[in-house]
Amino acid sequence: MSALLKKIRTPTFIFFSCVLVLSVIVAILSKPYFTERIFYVDNYKYSFYSEQDNLVTYRSKTNDPIQVNLDHGKRTVTIQHQEYFITKIDSSPSSNYKVIYPNGHKYEVHDSSGILLTSDGHGNYVSEVSIFVNNQRIPQDGEEQYSPSTLVTAAYPEYHVTQGAPVLLYLALAVLIYGWCSFRYLKFQNILFLLSLRWIWVNDPEPSDFYYFMTKVSGIIVMIGALWIAIQAF
Repeated sequence: MSALLKKIRTPTFIFFSCVLVLSVIVAILSKPYFTERIFYVDNYKYSFYSEQDNLVTYRSKTNDPIQVNLDHGKRTVTIQHQEYFITKIDSSPSSNYKVIYPNGHKYEVHDSSGILLTSDGHGNYVSEVSIFVNNQRIPQDGEEQYSPSTLVTAAYPEYHVTQGAPVLLYLALAVLIYGWCSFRYLKFQNILFLLSLRWIWVNDPEPSDFYYFMTKVSGIIVMIGALWIAIQAF
């Protein structure tokens, strides 16, 4: 029993126990964030809010809601009381969409391997590069308030995307463990010395006290870097 208690109190056991518990907590709390499907309208992030009958509502924390009325192949997107009509045209190898604006302007949006390209009524492709000032979109002369591809994205959930990069959390975990091993374990530090091949061209092929010190410092820096990587996942 005393041996077990002694083992539990070791820094190694405490470290990996904390890492395991923290990993489980982060996985549970971050799952809704990484699995929620979103889309952007003028840099405002929208996500699903509710669905009643054939009316789907998407909400943003900082902008007016968007409603989509579903009618088989036709959809009506309502933004700030303005209605935009979208009709899906199934064609091989991908889908096309017709978009009609409240002012009567018509466009076609083509799905090119998941990338939405817009053309006008004459078949000419329309650039959808927008200008933002203080995070506010400034429509140029002749430019619609909302681009056709943005409206199609809002209307069809298959163009909504998940957010974040959960793979960075796995990378952060690996980097954290690497940093801990560099800081804590003499054998690991010796392995790093051998892998560095420094012993080939030095007179005394043994790690110096300065090497061990710098390896510990590097381990601390690497663990701090692991925290930065984890933050970048969100």
